[in-house]
Amino acid sequence: MTPRSAALALWSAGALLAMPAQAQTMRSFTATRGILAERQVIATLDFGAGAVRVGPAAASQLYRMEVRYDADRFRPTQQYDPRTGILRLGLESIGKGGMRVTSRSQLEQTGNFAFSRTVPLSLSANLGASEASLELGGLTLTDLTVRSGASRATIAFGSPMRGECRHATFTVGAGEIDIAGLANAGCREVRLEGGIGRATLEFTGAWKRNARVTVAMSMGVVTLRIPRGTGVRLDASRFLSALSADGLERDGKTWSTPRFDEAKRKITVELNTTVASIDVDWID
Repeated sequence: MTPRSAALALWSAGALLAMPAQAQTMRSFTATRGILAERQVIATLDFGAGAVRVGPAAASQLYRMEVRYDADRFRPTQQYDPRTGILRLGLESIGKGGMRVTSRSQLEQTGNFAFSRTVPLSLSANLGASEASLELGGLTLTDLTVRSGASRATIAFGSPMRGECRHATFTVGAGEIDIAGLANAGCREVRLEGGIGRATLEFTGAWKRNARVTVAMSMGVVTLRIPRGTGVRLDASRFLSALSADGLERDGKTWSTPRFDEAKRKITVELNTTVASIDVDWID
């Protein structure tokens, strides 16, 4: 950068800081729908900035949404087709750019979303830079996708899920994602993917079936928290810069616990990563 361009950049930054900050127009919106004869719900949740919570709804509710949002930048979305079960909830941009952050008091967008425990649910949550807390225990999840950007997401399965979960995919950008109670989730396949973030996968809860996990991270840090006594096999298809796995025996690109095939509960992890750090943390 030349001295002239550097000076121009500093002048531009100073001019932006000197501009008066406009106050947000904060509004609230609530929507709910009762259970009728639904066989399934295929839900997409979009909430890109603020604080968001997801959990179970009241017994009679199919879903519920409560949001507080910046009306100058976003509008609430509630679209439901009872014929197909397709549902879209959250906030969408109205074309004036992203969320303005000029003071801590302006980070006030909040969203509370709840879904029926009994109606089968396929959920795709796009959380962007939100501070997210999801408690999904007890829901009847068939498929789950959670995308988290540059902030933090906490996902818990505090009680066993109902029904049969086929797939759960978690994507982390440059932020953090913590997932607890994956044994309670009981999903046939779990996939973690992303870039330079941090992720923790904890396999606690009531075991329904053996777990199959794929980790596809480029420069992230992944911690696997696994109950002691569980059979574990790690298959590394690509280069690993760091692997901390006490109690595992190496055979080529495979690390496994002794007598893996004889274990009553097993976790098989495929590591498709280049420079990520993988830690196995045994828990009692």
